[in-house]
Amino acid sequence: MEGSTVTLATLASLASSIAEAAEWLWGVFTDLINTIASNNLLLWPVVFAIVAGVTGLAIKVIRRFGLKGRR
Repeated sequence: MEGSTVTLATLASLASSIAEAAEWLWGVFTDLINTIASNNLLLWPVVFAIVAGVTGLAIKVIRRFGLKGRR
C-alpha cells in the first residue's frame, strides 16, 4: 500500500460530467414526453393519472387543514 496515491478529479471535470449527465437525463425525459404526447393510447391514461393524483393530493391537503366532508 505504500507509495499508492489517490488522484482526485478536478472541479472542472466534475462540473463537466454533471452537466453531461443532466443533459442526457433531460434528453431521456424529452423523448418520454414526446412519445406519450404522440400516442393517444398512452396520452389519455397518463393525463387521467396526473389529474387523479393532483385531485388526491388536493383532498389530502384540504383534510390536513381540518376540513372534512359532511357525514
